[in-house]
Amino acid sequence: MVSLITILLLSQLDHFGFDAISSPQTAGAPFFITINAYDASGVHYDYNGYSRIYTSLDNPLYPQYCDTLVYFNNGTWQGNVTVSLAVALSLICDDGGGHTGSSNQFQVLPNSPARLLSVLPGQTYSPGLSSGRTGSPNAQTAGVQFDISIYLTDTWFNTVDTVNHIIGYTSTDPFVQQAQIPLANGTATLAFAFRTAGTQQRLYFNDITQPSILPDTSSWIPVSPGSYSALLAILPGETHLPGDTTSENSSTPGKSGMPNDQYAGSAFTVMVYATDTMWNKTPVFGSQVQLYSDFSFNNPSPENLSNGEAQFMVYFSFAGYQNLWAEDDTISSYRNYLNILMEIDTTVVPDSFIAYPNPMGIETQSMVFAYYLDQACNLTFAIYDPFGNLVHQREVAPGGTGARAGLNRLIWDGYNDKRIRVASGIYYVAIKGWTHTATIFDKKMKVGVVW
Repeated sequence: MVSLITILLLSQLDHFGFDAISSPQTAGAPFFITINAYDASGVHYDYNGYSRIYTSLDNPLYPQYCDTLVYFNNGTWQGNVTVSLAVALSLICDDGGGHTGSSNQFQVLPNSPARLLSVLPGQTYSPGLSSGRTGSPNAQTAGVQFDISIYLTDTWFNTVDTVNHIIGYTSTDPFVQQAQIPLANGTATLAFAFRTAGTQQRLYFNDITQPSILPDTSSWIPVSPGSYSALLAILPGETHLPGDTTSENSSTPGKSGMPNDQYAGSAFTVMVYATDTMWNKTPVFGSQVQLYSDFSFNNPSPENLSNGEAQFMVYFSFAGYQNLWAEDDTISSYRNYLNILMEIDTTVVPDSFIAYPNPMGIETQSMVFAYYLDQACNLTFAIYDPFGNLVHQREVAPGGTGARAGLNRLIWDGYNDKRIRVASGIYYVAIKGWTHTATIFDKKMKVGVVW
């Protein structure tokens, strides 16, 4: 005779059982399942309550690949579920009170190709998740290659390994050109190197074979300069251009613009940068740098690099096309060339305003404006085209170049503020100097440009 206690024990919920799930299923596609509640003897139990369905690969506390809350009526639940991860797995039913049950194992296949995904060093490919990748990218070094994994995936970032498309890529680095790479079985490994350091960069991927595939933008990647490998001299009129792909010295790699003409006997500033092989400035301290020329110049004393740079005040003794370069004990910059003009007449009287040469472009590639100021002041230097459009403007603080008491000179190289050389023609120049109490200089002049 079965005791009452035995009957009560057998009539309690013990576990869940799944009807067989057919294989394969498709990631993201709903499929129908049936689950029953049973007591310890395997008899159907009329359970009424909630349970959660997740996969055998999920963390029960934080399900990610399938997370479905269901309600049992009289010991049965039937309905659709979806699984986001394409892999062999099973489903688990769990009421949270220690009662569980597992389905048979079945295969989940990727869905249709829908999007691209890039995974960087430091990140982990995580199909089935909302982002497809976890972790933060490792910092990279300019000029040093690293591997990027590229995947063609379904909507849930499962690799679709039946597709072999051509993928195009580019980046935020202005010196990295658009290129292509083929996929093999839905994946590719790209060996890549950034050129420009000092900022964070990212890459962009698009499917050339099937443009409707959703493109991918990589995570931001910190890019640091490489080791100190080169010296770069920056002359007035030139701008540092880190990452530059130019290689011929005559094209001045590592910088843009043309050196402003200078005047014999007049000092100008030369900046020297310690750079890596990609012309990115490196934070070097202590190395001693010296300037050299094949021509007569003031030969300034050596300077120690501080945070990758050194500054020199330079003047040449005579007019002509002359050169300048920098060296430390082991590294030399390439030769830089600039035009040194004859010293202009310095008998500029107070309240006068002269320009030389005028027009610009026949003898030299720049024009100098000379004038006297009774005192140091704020100064605005502006150039307009014949229609009154502003071409170039500088604001100079009191005591700066062009805003000192006495004789001042400002040089214009014929470029507008977008660093585009202006067209030949007539231009209007205006210089205004003022203090907080009065205007002390206000002159205008018409000048010509002939290229």
